[in-house]
Amino acid sequence: MTPRFWFLVYNLFFLPLLAGVIKILAPFKRNIKDSLEQREGLWERLENAVSKRDWQKQLLWFHVASAGELLQAQPLIDRCSAQGSECVLTYSSVNAFHWLQRPGQTETKHLLSAEFLPLDLIRNVRRLLALLQPSRLVWVSYDLWPNLVWEADRQKIPQSLVSGIVHADSWRTTNFAGRSFYHSLYQCLDHILTVSEADRRRVLSSIPEHPYVEVMGDTRCDSVLERRNTFQIPELPRKAQEGLVFAAGSTWPQDEKCVFPGLKEALGKYPELFLIIAPHEPTEEHLKNAENYFAGIQMVRWSNVSSAEEQVRILLIDKVGILAALYHHAEMAYVGGAFTTGVHNILEPAAMGAAIAFGPKHSNSMEGLQMLEQKLAACVKNSGEFREWLFDLLGDRKHCEQLGKRSREFVEAQSGASERCVPLLVGDLY
Repeated sequence: MTPRFWFLVYNLFFLPLLAGVIKILAPFKRNIKDSLEQREGLWERLENAVSKRDWQKQLLWFHVASAGELLQAQPLIDRCSAQGSECVLTYSSVNAFHWLQRPGQTETKHLLSAEFLPLDLIRNVRRLLALLQPSRLVWVSYDLWPNLVWEADRQKIPQSLVSGIVHADSWRTTNFAGRSFYHSLYQCLDHILTVSEADRRRVLSSIPEHPYVEVMGDTRCDSVLERRNTFQIPELPRKAQEGLVFAAGSTWPQDEKCVFPGLKEALGKYPELFLIIAPHEPTEEHLKNAENYFAGIQMVRWSNVSSAEEQVRILLIDKVGILAALYHHAEMAYVGGAFTTGVHNILEPAAMGAAIAFGPKHSNSMEGLQMLEQKLAACVKNSGEFREWLFDLLGDRKHCEQLGKRSREFVEAQSGASERCVPLLVGDLY
């Protein structure tokens, strides 16, 4: 199947279908509705940003899917800026938008612009390329937008994929149509820099003739370690400072169904245990569910917390952007997401030295798979397995401490991916 075939399929069938689905779901899905609303006025914002561009400098355009991939892009943006390039960032998800709205955030300090990517229509793509005139387009992890890839290639704009991942069960590798479609995208990229050898092999299953598919590692390790060293550590209630801290981070209701029963039982049996609960989306409904479940156990929301509070056993996080720093206090952590679409950021609690568990849908996380293989983390499929893991560690604190130490060393050993990638992004532009 030729690239022209996929161009027609994508533009005549897939995009209209997607537009219809979005129109139907927008009134009922807050994230979709917010994403569309926040895109309003983006052209004016982009034009204003580009008006401040230094046209003597090369412009690198980074694209990420969401907040997690933004962390992968950050060390590259910092290093490319330090070498004299200007950088712009686009993102797909409203979660990235909310991440960049945090008070005191520093992610945008080296960026000419950080903005939603306009919908992947040909007219939008051509307008955007004419406006930005990038020296290189850098795709981070996996979120390739086909019309933008094809049009940038047609205009002979260099493109690279960094921290590339392809899940084991991805349709990019599991069927002919998927491999053919991604062949049409991969052939437009100068470099495909993958997280692991397994990712490299999966890319090559779609395009075995590509001249530059190399393992470079995960730039998120550099980001997590650099952020770890600059965090302002939040002060917790006295009970947490004196006790044993468990963090349930980025949780969805399905995660909480798995972990809440064991945690409630553990709070009753271990008076020194302190619990941090950080929902992935801290909506009022989600927060109320947690408060109702643990009714009778002293709980406080982050927005109302005081370090002087004596009897608090549970801290409920009702804002985004502070979970990574809160992991600093945790000896044990459960990372959410792996009962829904895929596990969230495992590297953050690992870098802080926590013993880690997560649910069954974790193939999206190479570090999760590696930690399971090295017996550094646990996969729990139900509340019974979670309870067994939790009480085993509560009964053997030395083993818990050793797991945390080995997890921290696991992340530290993988630093350096950014230094390996940057020369390929800027080296041939000057």
